[in-house]
Amino acid sequence: MEQNSVNYAQVKVKDEHRNVLIPIGVNKPDIPERVQKKWQKIVDMVASIVDVPTGLITHLTKEHLEIFAASNTIGNPYKQNDRDNLGIGMFCETVAGKRHMMTVQDTSETEFWKNNPHAPLGMHSYMGVPIEWNDGEVFGTFCMLDDRTNRFNDKFQELMIQFKDIIETDLENILLTEELKKKLGEKELQIREIHHRVKNHFNMLISFIDLQASHASVNIEEVLSDLQNRVRAISIVHEELYKNSNKDDVKLSDYIRQISNLIIGDIARISDAVSIEVPDIKIPLESSIPIGLILSELFSNSIKYATADNNRLSIKIRVRQTGDNKIELFYRDNGPGYPDGFNSDKPDTLGISVIRMLTFQLRGTAEFFNDSGAHYRSEISF
Repeated sequence: MEQNSVNYAQVKVKDEHRNVLIPIGVNKPDIPERVQKKWQKIVDMVASIVDVPTGLITHLTKEHLEIFAASNTIGNPYKQNDRDNLGIGMFCETVAGKRHMMTVQDTSETEFWKNNPHAPLGMHSYMGVPIEWNDGEVFGTFCMLDDRTNRFNDKFQELMIQFKDIIETDLENILLTEELKKKLGEKELQIREIHHRVKNHFNMLISFIDLQASHASVNIEEVLSDLQNRVRAISIVHEELYKNSNKDDVKLSDYIRQISNLIIGDIARISDAVSIEVPDIKIPLESSIPIGLILSELFSNSIKYATADNNRLSIKIRVRQTGDNKIELFYRDNGPGYPDGFNSDKPDTLGISVIRMLTFQLRGTAEFFNDSGAHYRSEISF
């Protein structure tokens, strides 16, 4: 890839006596309209989940901080294309200058923030992360602002980091597209296919969020935890996509282990809980997304119900190839099992409904039963 010229912006950063220089790219590609629409959905959705009046994606230029996307939420005083001069001590200047997440729970508690430029607009708390191109140059920030004191709990902060990763992956994909357009004209069809896949995966995630938000029995902690698991399941496939644009399949055993390690190991912090028996087979990328989301739902249910009363969680996953492009997927845990009167054809839980929907998407059949724990079995095609 051709080297871009680099400019620097000067930002006023909390606890720094002098303005800080940060690199900003010039001659970087424009953000395509389809990505702009996607980012708009992100700021709208996260502002709604966090329950704040303002969600923003900002863009740094040499002299200004510009609002690239502003949430369509009630009470948001900002709008797209608003801009302020740099060097006046805005929240986002410190985030961009220090290159890491920052939260401000109450501006009145700190002299630096008490008279910050957002004070006249009634903003009293802030949570933001930097957005960077893959060469380290700063694009801007992704942030939430509230007109009241807000502690922004760990779940909200993790949600911001997950979507920061999605936005930065978009930036990486934009650069990749530009590079391939210049050097590999014959690859254009493949890149369009990558765009199509990523868009479909993101739309699938949005659909699940809408479905979960409409389900009256869930609480915000469950919504955020399940959302985090789904984002991680999809991000594993996206990582494979961007490693190799020619790649059309994934090794199933590695994929299942990655999801298990992320959800059971990293999120639930439970070690040595999952036994995996999977043959050395590969499946298409498009089939791996629903399989990953099925496992995400099953893992979430096991964490919720099979760890009650200090029960030591144990999960067994077995895959058997039953024919050309057909596998049997078997999952069991050691929890109390499905409740009395459970009917998988008429599930009263969102998780089971999602699992059935995803199984049918794979042209499979879903079977749920109890036998010293909750069991799931399906024979799916790809």
